[in-house]
Amino acid sequence: MRKSKLLIAAPMLSAVLLLAGCGSDSEDTDSGAATAAATEEATEETTEDAAEVNTDKADAIVAAATAVIDAAKLIPSTSDLGEPIDISSLEGETIYSIPIDAKLEFYQVGEVAMAAIAEDAGINFVTFPSDGSPVSFQQGFAQAIAQGASAIVLNGPLPETLAPQIKDANDAGIPVIPLHLSDLGEPLLEGIPYEAFAPFNEGARLATLYSVMDLAGEPVKALVLEASGTGPSAGMVTSIKDTLASEAPEGSEVVTLLNSEVPNWSTEIQPAVQSALLANPEINAVIPIYDSMALFAIPGIEQAAADRNIGVYSFNGTPAVMDLIPGGIMRADAAENPDWVAYVNLDTTFRAMLGAPATPGSANPLRLIDASNVAETGTPSESGKGFGDEYPAAYRTLWGLG
Repeated sequence: MRKSKLLIAAPMLSAVLLLAGCGSDSEDTDSGAATAAATEEATEETTEDAAEVNTDKADAIVAAATAVIDAAKLIPSTSDLGEPIDISSLEGETIYSIPIDAKLEFYQVGEVAMAAIAEDAGINFVTFPSDGSPVSFQQGFAQAIAQGASAIVLNGPLPETLAPQIKDANDAGIPVIPLHLSDLGEPLLEGIPYEAFAPFNEGARLATLYSVMDLAGEPVKALVLEASGTGPSAGMVTSIKDTLASEAPEGSEVVTLLNSEVPNWSTEIQPAVQSALLANPEINAVIPIYDSMALFAIPGIEQAAADRNIGVYSFNGTPAVMDLIPGGIMRADAAENPDWVAYVNLDTTFRAMLGAPATPGSANPLRLIDASNVAETGTPSESGKGFGDEYPAAYRTLWGLG
């Protein structure tokens, strides 16, 4: 209907102008008023039509985001875990793990899970107590080589920064396997034939899409927290930016990007978030690339913007973070199951120890956790809950232990 009114307005305006040329001053005044009224009506109609188009477009974008989120809330399948292997010959061997920081809960949970799985298979598993510093990583390598480890796994440290240590391990006949460092879309690192991948970029996309859904058509003005010293950081930030550019309402963008390295999270993040929120009242979403960052970001939001509707959307599935979801600020976690991650990590490690072919694109699944399904992870949340109970038996069968 509005389009037809706009088509009529133009000839009406031409007729008014023609009559104005033949009339008196009074008629000129009347015709001028009519012209102004017609122009104003046309402008209002155009503005309303544009607003309707923008609203319809935003609604469609939110609906598309919601469809992706709803699918991501489902329990993942165990239908394709890789080719079967027999790990019975590995009994009694030792795996050394070097986490990026042995004090961080996500890594603690993962290390405990890997140790339990290895023990079930009769394999020793040692976690080196690293503190996030390069020196501690180097010390971990030295100890593993001295103790005659059968494999060294890097649970966070970047292999690019440890080339001499990796060479020493390889020279000693010890394979080095990066765990949970690279996105599943990336190629294998040169000289490292085995790697357990992770869906980092998809996790960042899901967290961002949840903010799109949550803000219901409002442009997302995001404060993003990254950790550039970790391998996935750059790709995850790019994924967030790409999602805002292509799958979010017009005007959505990263307005502030804060970088904090892992050892500094507990001291840097809260004051940095507070300062950013005070400096920019536009910010309406906080997206930490790792959910452990949220433990320090949320107090910053509470201090600086308690009266603003700012949600936190992240990735990982740390139990302590998922426990915050009912509180309201932590809205969603594109969650990994550290226990399932542990199975993927050890499946890749066992294949390296056996010299068996690697599983292409081996990676753990994600499940989107929010207020609607967080109870499935336990009260309080527990590692391994909320992802079904089929995967442990599926991996045991895959390894010949079932």
